[in-house]
Amino acid sequence: MKTLEIPEKSASKLALLVATLGIVYGDIGTSPLYAMKNCFSLYNIPVNQSNILGIVSLIFWSLFIVVSFKYIRLILKADNHGEGGILALLTRCSRFGTSKTQDFILFIGLIGAALFYGDGVITPAISVVGALEGLEVISRGNSEYIPFLASAILAGLFIFQKRGSQVIGSWFGPIMVIWFTVLAIMGLYQIFKHPVILYALNPYFGLLFIFHNGLSAILTFGAIVLVVTGVEALYADLGHFNYKSIKQTWVYVVFPALTLNYFGQGALLISSPEAISNPFYLMAPEWSLYPLLILSTLATIIASQAVISGIFSISWQAMQLGYFPRMKVVHTSAQQFGQVYLPVINTILLFGTLMTVLFFKSTENMTAAYGIAITGIMMITSTLAILLAHYAWKWSYWKIALIFSPFALLDILFFSTNMLKFFTGGWFPILIAALIYYMIRAWKTGRDALMFERNLLKEELEPYLHRILQKYPTRIPGTAIFMCRSTDKVPTTLDIHVKHNKFLHEKVIFLSIVTRTVPKVPKENRVEILDFGNNIYHVFANFGFVEVPNLGFILNLVKKEGIALDRHEATFFLSRGIPVASDELYVSGLQEKVFIFLSHNAVNATDYFQIPYEQVVEYGVRFEI
Repeated sequence: MKTLEIPEKSASKLALLVATLGIVYGDIGTSPLYAMKNCFSLYNIPVNQSNILGIVSLIFWSLFIVVSFKYIRLILKADNHGEGGILALLTRCSRFGTSKTQDFILFIGLIGAALFYGDGVITPAISVVGALEGLEVISRGNSEYIPFLASAILAGLFIFQKRGSQVIGSWFGPIMVIWFTVLAIMGLYQIFKHPVILYALNPYFGLLFIFHNGLSAILTFGAIVLVVTGVEALYADLGHFNYKSIKQTWVYVVFPALTLNYFGQGALLISSPEAISNPFYLMAPEWSLYPLLILSTLATIIASQAVISGIFSISWQAMQLGYFPRMKVVHTSAQQFGQVYLPVINTILLFGTLMTVLFFKSTENMTAAYGIAITGIMMITSTLAILLAHYAWKWSYWKIALIFSPFALLDILFFSTNMLKFFTGGWFPILIAALIYYMIRAWKTGRDALMFERNLLKEELEPYLHRILQKYPTRIPGTAIFMCRSTDKVPTTLDIHVKHNKFLHEKVIFLSIVTRTVPKVPKENRVEILDFGNNIYHVFANFGFVEVPNLGFILNLVKKEGIALDRHEATFFLSRGIPVASDELYVSGLQEKVFIFLSHNAVNATDYFQIPYEQVVEYGVRFEI
């Protein structure tokens, strides 16, 4: 028998599409577990045919407008050299406008990043609890065990993070292929039984629902937004996949499967309004409930893993851009770029997620908290995209208004209806975002003050070297590498070294690792070398904000540029800035205390760049801020 041979290009393309399903669409793909139920229960909307058609219609058109048009057709085009996500968009937009505009961009961009942490805490909780609520369908009275079982599953997931997502990553895609297939089949079965639900394709029924129900219908948008949660993952994962694979998997797999499932749930409710208690699980025949529960739990674990990995990635980017202090980073894949594990962030997420599960207990209670985080990010993404369209794409005001107005109105509607739930749980992600934002601002303000104080009285490097070589002409054998933040001022380490030791090494290299506001720096621009003469060089190593500044790699490039050195014999001179409180007004009050606390607990440069301890000379320097 002849074996079917798949061309290599087709096989790799298929593998990419399957991987995209597993990573990008886990969150939005598990929304059918809880979205429909909450659309009716949140504001006690009567379960009748008119309301069912209206809500299903609004769900369909929300998916179509927000995902298919806003994100797939527009936002994904607002990339930063192929990289997506709120910080990538922030760094691209920050190059434009006046200083006031740039301050505004930084302000809202950091708020968006902070809200992403609120989303990262709530998504694993609501997803896993939503899957386990199927236990109540299987046997009444199981609901009291759901929070504890969900906590155990989530604790295991977070503990597993240190091994890296690559270990289970190969299973993500195939499981999600099965998941979306099951969603489609479940929906089709109910639609064939009650095809009247197909009237919901007409937006007239959505408008009729709003007209008949008035304020209650408007408030329902606070739950309808649940169907598009996870849409930011489309944008955030742009750098790991590509526009084409994200678009194709949405158009040909995810959107049809979600549409069929939501219509199927609506069809079930038309014949059995009492199924509103859990329309997703009640669509399935009784014999399939246990397999469906297992599949749903696996799908929500995958959705949670994708969000957790996203939080690690954005934290890494924030560190590179100077918004976070240095933390321990474990690169979990030698092959795949950008896979990182941050133990501190993992512990914080674990604690926050378990608190969410044990405090809110059910998806209905979590809905208020969940909606505010995601709608806030959506609004900020739209705002930054508008600024990008104006400054970078050179769109006219009328074109911006024409294209963005419908999206902006929908964002405002989603956000405002969720803000009404502030006191019933909406405060939770805002509290998380406020704490993260305050930490970011305290760190950035303190870091800027520290750099200003460090450079205030420093000399320019070149005249300083000329003077020192005349004063201390003696050179000793060996290579000294002075790590320095400033690209033109005298490093603190050099100043201290010369004052105390009164000599220079035979070869001196000043190494500045510069993080650029692009995701990746081309190879030809990786290293720039300034030759001062007398065997003294200043090396500028340029990295993008998603790249790993590997010290061995840098020094190998330096050797290729003609500077002979043995990095195993070199001595690295580093300084550890120790900020202390002062009466100066650079930083004050609680912000000062937060910055000092973060500084004292940040990972030092020796550990961060993995420099052998026996090759390091570290000077502690006190700075008043």
